Amino acid sequence: MNNSFEYSGRDNLDIMSFATKYNNTIFEWLSNNLLIEHSVLDFGAGQGEFFNRFKTDYQKTFALEPDSSMHSYYKTNKVYDSLTDINEKFNLIYSVNVFEHLPDDKLIVNQLKNYLKSDNSMIKIFVPARQELYSSMDKKVGHYRRYSKRQLKELFSTNGYKVHSCKYFDFLGYFAAFAYKFLNSSGDIDSKGLVFYDKYIFPISLFLDKFFSHFIGKNLILEASLIVEKIDE
Repeated sequence: MNNSFEYSGRDNLDIMSFATKYNNTIFEWLSNNLLIEHSVLDFGAGQGEFFNRFKTDYQKTFALEPDSSMHSYYKTNKVYDSLTDINEKFNLIYSVNVFEHLPDDKLIVNQLKNYLKSDNSMIKIFVPARQELYSSMDKKVGHYRRYSKRQLKELFSTNGYKVHSCKYFDFLGYFAAFAYKFLNSSGDIDSKGLVFYDKYIFPISLFLDKFFSHFIGKNLILEASLIVEKIDE
């Protein structure tokens, strides 16, 4: 069974590392309620932006990244090339900006159930939102889609998961991405513009998310857990 996926647009990955407030906020969400004894899998770790932040000397943290050229970025050798190599089960599986790269996201959603512990486990997914924002950048880096809120919730709720929350992220980013779609045909991210947005605009956007996260945003964040069937005694 083929469960591999590939990235393109690695220059954009490099540039996104400059979005410090943005990345810090995502990591705070990923690591929320995580205990030292919990085990963690980063599905599609990329250059390790989030994986390297976990306390690998305490927690059982692993990365799955099929692109072996990325492995040199990691501060540990706990790296898998494929799901089929994994013999662990995890309290947390997370994935940031990966599912949009998957031609068959439903297949992966079902496969990941085999790697979550039956209790006290969670899956957290961060993806680009709103297909109307699909731009030259999405095409350049190999995105098959941008998700609607309904689409992402149904992807998990109809395949054996209980969705605890699904909401938009980065309210003002929606409008920035909409403008970008028509003003930038190269698919590149301007580093100076990104740093300016991250420093001055994103904190305002994060505040506005408190009021608008159910309605609109540049990304979606989802939290779900396994539906465990009870066996009658």
